[in-house]
Amino acid sequence: MALLFLMVFGIPGPTPDLSSCRKLLDHAVEDKKTALKFYEQLKTAKKEGDPVLLGFRAMSEFLMCKHLINPFSRLAHFHKGKELLETAIQENNTHPELLFFRLSTQSNLPAVLKYNGNIEADKKALIAFLVNYNGKVQPDPVLYQRIKTYLLLNKYCSSAEKARIKAL
Repeated sequence: MALLFLMVFGIPGPTPDLSSCRKLLDHAVEDKKTALKFYEQLKTAKKEGDPVLLGFRAMSEFLMCKHLINPFSRLAHFHKGKELLETAIQENNTHPELLFFRLSTQSNLPAVLKYNGNIEADKKALIAFLVNYNGKVQPDPVLYQRIKTYLLLNKYCSSAEKARIKAL
């Protein structure tokens, strides 16, 4: 009986793999139930672990901000997400998925939060990533396409940058 109680109420499920994390992240943007599931599955990801997994945990924190009503809870999740994402980037400051997370977050936050200082640098690094892997065997073709699609929609990319990205 105690085991059943722990399984239902106390033990988070296994951490999803990269593909599952991406799917959950995409759906969590608009769906509160998915955001909660994403958060629950990633809230135990350790700071000392995989930086990309920590980045996904940070994104789960940011998404909680979007779906909560209480402004104090929203702010707490924002600060936690920011801390986790910056920690992940400090551990691997060239990983395109982490830079993509920061760019997409900073591009969509209100300016009043003052978390927008890396937009230009991250955008340039991600464009360079696309250029470097254009026509080559990519270690992660799904990530390549996600970044390319996002940059083509991003309001911070100039028309010249978008034309360059489109040509890749």
